[in-house]
Amino acid sequence: MKAQVWLLTAGMLCAVAGAQVVTDTPRSAQTFDMARGGRAVSIVVSPEDSATVRLAAKLFADDVERVTGTRPQVVDALPATGDGIVVGSVGHSTVVDGLNLAAVTALRGKWESGLVRVVPQGGRRLLVVAGSDRRGTAYELLGISRAMGVSPWYWWADVPAKKHASVSIQDGWQTAGPSVPYRGVFLNDEDWGLRPWAARKMDPELKNIGPHTYERIFELLLRLRANLLWPAMHPGTLAFNAVPANAKLADEWGIVMGASHSEALLRNNVGEWDEQRDGPWNYQLNKPAMDAYWDKRIAENGRYENFYTVGLRGAHDSGLEATGTKEVKAQLVESVMASQQAILKKYGQQEAPQVDWLYKESIDLYRVGMKVPENVTLGWTDDNYGYIRQLPNAEEQKRKGGSAVYYHVSYWGFPHDHLWLATTPLSLMQEELTKAYAHNARKLWVLNVGDIKPSEIQIDYFLQLAWDEPKMAQLSQRQFLEDWMREQFGAASAKTAASVMADFYRLNFVRRPEFMGFNGYDDDVNRTAFNPLAWGDQNQQRMAAWNGLVKREQAIPVLPAAKAAWYELVKYPIEAASAHNAKFLWADRAVLDAHAGKADEARAAAGKSQAAYDAVQSMTAAYNALQGGKWDGMMPAHSRDRHVFDMPKIPLDSSTALPVSWGKGDEHLVSSVNAMQVIFKSSGVLPRPELGITGGSLELREDGEAEFELMAETSGDATLAIDLLPDFPIDSDHTLRYQVQVDGGEWVPLDASGTEQERPGISTWKTNVLRGFAEQTLALPALKAGRHTVKLRYAGDPGVVIENVSLRLAGAPPAYPVAPEMAHP
Repeated sequence: MKAQVWLLTAGMLCAVAGAQVVTDTPRSAQTFDMARGGRAVSIVVSPEDSATVRLAAKLFADDVERVTGTRPQVVDALPATGDGIVVGSVGHSTVVDGLNLAAVTALRGKWESGLVRVVPQGGRRLLVVAGSDRRGTAYELLGISRAMGVSPWYWWADVPAKKHASVSIQDGWQTAGPSVPYRGVFLNDEDWGLRPWAARKMDPELKNIGPHTYERIFELLLRLRANLLWPAMHPGTLAFNAVPANAKLADEWGIVMGASHSEALLRNNVGEWDEQRDGPWNYQLNKPAMDAYWDKRIAENGRYENFYTVGLRGAHDSGLEATGTKEVKAQLVESVMASQQAILKKYGQQEAPQVDWLYKESIDLYRVGMKVPENVTLGWTDDNYGYIRQLPNAEEQKRKGGSAVYYHVSYWGFPHDHLWLATTPLSLMQEELTKAYAHNARKLWVLNVGDIKPSEIQIDYFLQLAWDEPKMAQLSQRQFLEDWMREQFGAASAKTAASVMADFYRLNFVRRPEFMGFNGYDDDVNRTAFNPLAWGDQNQQRMAAWNGLVKREQAIPVLPAAKAAWYELVKYPIEAASAHNAKFLWADRAVLDAHAGKADEARAAAGKSQAAYDAVQSMTAAYNALQGGKWDGMMPAHSRDRHVFDMPKIPLDSSTALPVSWGKGDEHLVSSVNAMQVIFKSSGVLPRPELGITGGSLELREDGEAEFELMAETSGDATLAIDLLPDFPIDSDHTLRYQVQVDGGEWVPLDASGTEQERPGISTWKTNVLRGFAEQTLALPALKAGRHTVKLRYAGDPGVVIENVSLRLAGAPPAYPVAPEMAHP
């Protein structure tokens, strides 16, 4: 049971992930003074303890100085007199072990656990910060740093430390190990941010990502209680192990190294495999060379702590290079894993953790019977847009190797990138990741974070959820955001900052900025589908929503020292997204005005579209110039040169045809309700108030039933549309069945499975992930005018999440994403 942790600062009380710390309070017999009156107690670390613990002690000394202006000494032996902070790992610190504390001894054999105790010794007192291992110790110490006012994002997001005259700690707590033993991030798609920035600002001698960059990343991970990294690996990026210092640094910082789903046994294929030299990347044709290639890496890096990817995909995030049926390919990958395990055994690494990622075509091979060794973790993935494709069934959950999750908040690929702004709602992350945890996918969690910035909030949330899933699963998106904003910017702005970020996620769930071109993967942009001719002008409504959000954000008071952090974490995401939306919406307005023969208005609207484009460019330049150019190269305005970032072409011609998604009609022929507007729900219905296209969703669980009321103002043939979260069946034993009943009639079975294929009643996966919902329809011929009840109920399959329910009669105008909720008499 994890202790509830509190931070008391100048009379303010709030729950945080950290330690029991009091600041700016009078001296007390119940607390231990770490710093007071311009003096700080020494930090004692045994010289034989790990480099990770020594690095953490140095960071902690830096943090005390940041907060109080006084730097404690870090010494390797306990002074003869005076209070002190004793830091160490059980079994590795002669100082800690020499205290003979039963609670410390009880930590032996535990994973990343720790404790803090105030121990009297003669006429003095010692603050003992002990861990079951090197990371457990570091997490406890840096947890105190976080609680006393040093954000883990002090460097990566320029969050200023809170200043205090004194810092004291209350006596005693103990921290159990993490919910997910291995937790980390994947640096990916780094071509447009992390790599150019690192080449300019961090490792200019390499003109690439190198040790100085990685050291800052390792520190961030340790401060966030993470323990694993998949390094950057795109073409043009220096392979992680091309610089021997990188792996050594990772070990010193206590970071477990892995490699992506397509890079077995720590190999960066793009940077390390040369077909001219090594032959084809084809195990059917080139087994000896590929085995030797993997063998060499384990010979070099096997002495470090690693989590090995096993199996085989193409050389770089591509399909398996092999011939034959799926069954033949499955057997080939089985032989690959056998060879890889033999290599690991050769170097004494047979007990090291291993994972086979069931990603893209790999899951197809698994589905036709590919056998994965019992000790190998099964790696389950999302669809790159935040919806987990499959989780282990009851039998798979019994496997010795357990299960892992690979999840994206940044992605380069079809049907469209989302690399620029981190817009995945925390509510969606919670929905998917808690579902994974409940299905025992809890051995390893990896988050694809792109360039790290601007995914700071999602990274912190993901890692806190992985650290303490039971606690975090109970915390709403709004609650987390408020706590997080309080930590970065103080209590005065926390609630309003949380509110604007929640609305930022809501607006972007309707359409991410990168999807506002309503275009394909790499073709020219189209007009948006926000209908300016109906529903009170959806074009203007979306612009008004963004403008209102920007005004609220700009009205929030921010301390001068926090201006850079505010720009990076709040201001730029909101204002750049707003301008990017305005670029397209004003372009639409110009086309509409031109079509109506309003030449002057059309030119004015086109000018506003251009001004919005220019605003994004200037805001991005300002971002890169922050802190004297610290982030120069990190934030792009044209990620991957996708057309969605261009200034759109605006045909100011009255003969230009308008999109079919813009059309008039009788708005009274539609009745629409958000799923939260339920008139009855059973106990098996779970509200998801911060998830969905129209403001909230309902999840059907066992015995769940929800009832809605809709209105048909005229008689006629109608269509019932049910909009669902575009999710997948929970595992191979389930589909996404549910049942619908209209006006007390027969229960009709529906199934939302198969979102990756075109089929009657459900849109394609591509359309679904771009718009944030999957739609199923039910024909209701000769529907009578009046009120109608629609009931939806659980039918044996978990994971059905309802976003919106609507009735449509012929002649209703198109709407995006759905018709707004109508008021009926």
